[in-house]
Amino acid sequence: MPNTFRLLALTLAGALGTAGSASAAWDNVFQVCCHDCGGGQTRSSYSAPQACPQACPQPCPQPEMRISYVQRCYYQPVTEYVQKSYYEPVKKNVTSYYYEPVTEYKYSTYYDPCTGCPQKVCTPTTAYKLRSQCNSVTSYVMRTCTVPVTSLKPVTYQQPVVSYYYPPTPSVAAAPAYIPPAGGPSVDELRSNPPAVQPGTSSDMIVPQQLPTSPNMSNPKTNPNVRLRPEKTVSRSTVVTVRGEVTMPDQMTPRANAKLVFMNADKPEQKEYVSANAYGEFDVQLPAGKWFMYVGGEGGKATYHKQLALGERDTYDYKVVSR
Repeated sequence: MPNTFRLLALTLAGALGTAGSASAAWDNVFQVCCHDCGGGQTRSSYSAPQACPQACPQPCPQPEMRISYVQRCYYQPVTEYVQKSYYEPVKKNVTSYYYEPVTEYKYSTYYDPCTGCPQKVCTPTTAYKLRSQCNSVTSYVMRTCTVPVTSLKPVTYQQPVVSYYYPPTPSVAAAPAYIPPAGGPSVDELRSNPPAVQPGTSSDMIVPQQLPTSPNMSNPKTNPNVRLRPEKTVSRSTVVTVRGEVTMPDQMTPRANAKLVFMNADKPEQKEYVSANAYGEFDVQLPAGKWFMYVGGEGGKATYHKQLALGERDTYDYKVVSR
């Protein structure tokens, strides 16, 4: 009987030990869920945003086409037909009739009563005979014809000049490549105080104003007492193109191979000699400034024409009329 009670006590103790182990095992299976759902420590993880390793490629700037028009002038030969009158000699044969006097001598014989001998007497007799004569007569008849006359007339047209303008490309700094830290946080890391607000990037920060951009340098100071020196000012154009045409006093007929002389008003020893082409056109490069224009005349003598003020633009066009 005591053995029976002893065996029953051992059996009851073993059952109690088995129940405690089962509860511990059951608790181990659902430990993660219960700990996560409970009020214990919270899991949190954070990783820095992945930055673009390099700047996105920008589209290539397209050139802007600009069309400007430049006035050009040239001389075109024009043929016109002009009516002209003239006299043409015409020869023809004309037959004329006339009477020509003809003298005939008649001899008659009579007896001289004094001598009793026969005497011959010659008596002239004039008669008129009709004659014909062929003569060559020249007469003038007025004729009319059309003669071609070629003249040079100026033609002005607008020549399009196409230029391409490339807008300035903005300089974009490449973003630095992202390098993850050596000991960065992992997904399973536990933090007692997770950050409520993520740290801002460099683009959200405002750069302080009124700070020097390089060491040992201060902001540049403006000087309100700056004076402009006209003698140090450079003009817009240092070399100017002067072109044009030389015409006769009628302002239409070009003067071929005309001689022009340009003399500097400030330096009279500086002269430029130019010869026009067959159409009276000339083209010369002159430094900016004041110049006197002379036109060559007969006998190699130059005549003053006008004064030129060059420098405000690159090209000057003139029409020189000979006097």
